[in-house]
Amino acid sequence: MTIPTDTQKCWKAHNLLQLSHLKEGRLSETTTVKMLSLLKALANIHVFLGIIMIVLSGLADYASTRINTIRLHGLEEICSFYFVLVGLVGICGSASYRRGLVITYLVMCIHSIFIFVPAIITVSSFDIHFYQHECWGECDWHLLATSFPTNSRCQIMCGDHVDDAMRRRMTRLGTDYRLDAGLIAAAILEFLLSIVTCVVASRTLFSPLKELGDQGTPAELTVEMQPLNQSEENTDSVPNGLTH
Repeated sequence: MTIPTDTQKCWKAHNLLQLSHLKEGRLSETTTVKMLSLLKALANIHVFLGIIMIVLSGLADYASTRINTIRLHGLEEICSFYFVLVGLVGICGSASYRRGLVITYLVMCIHSIFIFVPAIITVSSFDIHFYQHECWGECDWHLLATSFPTNSRCQIMCGDHVDDAMRRRMTRLGTDYRLDAGLIAAAILEFLLSIVTCVVASRTLFSPLKELGDQGTPAELTVEMQPLNQSEENTDSVPNGLTH
């Protein structure tokens, strides 16, 4: 059939067109392909880690409901889903060679480093601390209430300070440390992976721009949703200089 053959030819021509921009930026085509392949591999690991963390956080929420403890349900699932989304954006960006998608991939990794990974580590650490020290909590208002009543009271008691009468009216805090320890370990891996991704993506994106900047061609450095490669035919059509 001719349709699959024509489609394959179109995709090959499209990929060659996309790759020429970084080649002009003094990065060889082989180096560019290797770096984009590395970004794609890192993106796959982002997705894998995100799925693992979704499963672990879901199991932690289920274990919390079984033993009737309080934890921040849903927060770790949202952060884990964000890691999966980071990986999907990275896969799309490295496969399509779109500069805008690779920049988005880089920015989302920065968000993971400074926002989402610390959130998971902080929440899981509190869960481990409360569970190991047998902490119980009691409040006059619901923890998810939109407003707090006046003269309200909320207390946390741990260890020997909690007797049987207090346990009957208070709620256990925390979750099994094994699940939270797994979440913390996966979050640390995600943190390191995001740092590596930022380094590789920055090298892929901004090194060509830095080297091209010395040539005095700022008009050719548009980056928003521009392919990481641009046909060499465009450079041939540009005049060599403003000679009179």
